[in-house]
Order: sequence, then C-alpha cells, then structure tokens
Amino acid sequence: MDYGTDEDWPEGHLIVVPHAWRGDGLWRDMQAEAQERIGTTLCEMYAEFLREPLSPGLQKAILSLETEPTMRRL
Repeated sequence: MDYGTDEDWPEGHLIVVPHAWRGDGLWRDMQAEAQERIGTTLCEMYAEFLREPLSPGLQKAILSLETEPTMRRL
C-alpha cells in the first residue's frame, strides 16, 4: 500500500507533525484517532485481565480491605 494515497497511518508508527501544522484540524484529528486507538486497546486489555482468576494472596488482600470498617487516610 502506498502511504501517500491513504489518509490513515500504520499502527505503531511515530508521526512527526511540524509545529506550523499543530493549529490545523489535521493535528486534532490525528490526536483524536490516536486517543481512540489507545482507549480501545486499554479496554481490550482490561477486559482480558478481568477474566483472569485472582491469586490467593490477592484475594486475601482484597478481603481484608473489604472487611476493614474504615480506611485510614495518610
């Protein structure tokens, strides 16, 4: 694929935007798309993480936090 004919950029590549372009709508569009990709990736990662069973030590720590009547502030 010729990158010149596609408005999208390959995931994982760094995009260099000259300072002169940063006020342009293209810069905001690039930021919005990158943030959307990051958000989607994080949601997928967390969804996979939540399917994993907790270790016994972590379960014990969570139980102790849940049963503690009040949390102390530092």
